[in-house]
Amino acid sequence: MPLNVSAIHAHPFADVEQSLSDRDCMLFALSVGLGRDPMDESELPYVFEDGLKCFPTLPIVMGHPGPWMAQPALGINRQMLVHGTQRLELQGTLSPGRSYIASNRVLELVDKGEESGAIIVLERTLKDAQTGQAVARIESGTFCRADGGFGGQRQLSRDFRAVPERAPDALQDMPTEHNQALWYRLNGDRNPLHASPAFAARAGFERPILHGLCTYSVAAHGLMKLHPGRALRMLETRFSKPVYPGETVRVEAWHENGGTAFRARVVERGATVLDRGFAEFA
Repeated sequence: MPLNVSAIHAHPFADVEQSLSDRDCMLFALSVGLGRDPMDESELPYVFEDGLKCFPTLPIVMGHPGPWMAQPALGINRQMLVHGTQRLELQGTLSPGRSYIASNRVLELVDKGEESGAIIVLERTLKDAQTGQAVARIESGTFCRADGGFGGQRQLSRDFRAVPERAPDALQDMPTEHNQALWYRLNGDRNPLHASPAFAARAGFERPILHGLCTYSVAAHGLMKLHPGRALRMLETRFSKPVYPGETVRVEAWHENGGTAFRARVVERGATVLDRGFAEFA
């Protein structure tokens, strides 16, 4: 069945309300690598309830609409889906003990051609349930490798900028734990690709891989280390290749007008795992 463009654009999403507990905040921070050194007082506020703060990328795991792409009427080939891009804009601050409402909608549907697939960009806005104040805006791009050729727009309305060709201005190595995917999946993504060796082998991987969004948050943490005392306001990137838990993610950063360009490589394999990244700090 070909991609049903009109049905995808018109797909109704119910708002998702979620209460945020202190446990949710601490679990997320631990799952993306904070608290590895319990004596590091710069990380302790994210993993200890005394003066607890929410890690900036926490909104990316809130208010997910569920497996909506599995509906047969949409014509999406689920076996050929890959998480391609992620953008987070922070407009406020999350606080444990409060409730938030997420609203989802299809923002863009791009036709890269019959041989190249399609891209579905989902937008999510997150607001405080009591005050209505905007907290975050999220864009997630899914690459539908078998669904191109339907005759739609050919390019994203806003593409991701390439990193400079010169040597990086700064580097930050971020180790991951061998069991990190098992922790991260407790935030809601229970895909067996991140836990089952047998499932990962059938998918062509030597062992379970780390969630792309976990790698995203690991990179965010690395960038925060390169910008001490400043608040993350925007983070965008393309996903290139997966990380295996236990590998070291090296964040390469360039100081540019308006923010920091970055990419991330795995030290052990030399593979680029995040590319065309850009971050803005206040």
